[in-house]
Parts: sequence; structure tokens; C-alpha cells
Amino acid sequence: MEKWLKDHSIVLKITKRRETKLGDYRKILGNNRHQITVNGDLNPYAFFFVFTHEVAHLKTFVQFNSKNISPHGKEWKTIFGQLLMESIIIYPDYLKPYILHHAKHPKASLGADANISKYIINDVKSDQTYLEDVDFGTIFSIGKRIFKKGPKQKTRFLCVEIKSNKRYLISATSIINKL
Repeated sequence: MEKWLKDHSIVLKITKRRETKLGDYRKILGNNRHQITVNGDLNPYAFFFVFTHEVAHLKTFVQFNSKNISPHGKEWKTIFGQLLMESIIIYPDYLKPYILHHAKHPKASLGADANISKYIINDVKSDQTYLEDVDFGTIFSIGKRIFKKGPKQKTRFLCVEIKSNKRYLISATSIINKL
């Protein structure tokens, strides 16, 4: 992993929990430096996984000039997959099958891969309930908002917020409170 960074000047920032993202990469304008941020509340395996995701952005930017490619396009997917394969020894045996699968089929959003989201990012605990594990029509809450589970749409469920009657696509691996 040291070789990933040896040719680059990087500022690594450990941030407070962010609801909208786990990490971020950006080129620092005006010089040859890069910045990677990772949420500091992640478990060690999730932290390293997100860090690897962001290093893939850095390497893709340097190799292909990001103005000409999609942020999570085929170039990034190839590099991210390679980095995951190189770092597989970091992960415990029970996580390796999920990492290897993700390396072959990288997703832009970690939440789009149910196993990565559930077993690495959320760090499964026996007292957690996931949206995918409750029946259609179940009433549940996320934070202070109350929803009714609706039909599945690829990796998310179309749910209705009870108070506003608005519909939301909610990740199958969202941790919920059953009411």
C-alpha cells in the first residue's frame, strides 16, 4: 500500500461523521497535491476500504486526467478493483469474499453493494434491523422520520414517509427501527 502513495503529495484529513458521504478526493489547485478525506467514525476495515476508494480516484485523475472521464467510470472501476486485490490481505477471512466480489464488480456507491454496506461499512451487529429484512408494508423509522416499506426497486425500496406521504428510495441495507 505504501507504493500507492509514494509518488504523490497527499493531505489526508480524518473528518467528523458526515451523513452524505464516507470519503472524498480532490486535487488541490495550484500545485501537485491531493486531498483525501475519510470519516473518522468508521471501523478500521471500512476506513481502509473508503480510503482505497479515494486513492482510486487520485490514481485515475493522475493517469487519465479526470476532465475526460466519468468519476466512477470504467477507468476508475479498473483501478479500484486492482487496489482491492492488492490489499486483500488487510481484511479478515470472513470479509475477503465480499471484498473479492466487489473488486470484480466495483460500484460507485458503497451502499449499492449490499454486502459491503452491511458487513464492512455498517459492521453487522445482532441487534440491528435492516430494511431488506422486514416485510412489505412494515412501519419503521430512520432517525425521527417514520416510513412504510414499499416495493423493491433494484437495490432500494420505494417507501412512503407517513407524515408527508412523499415517496423515497431507501437503501435495502439501511439500519431501521421497527415500530
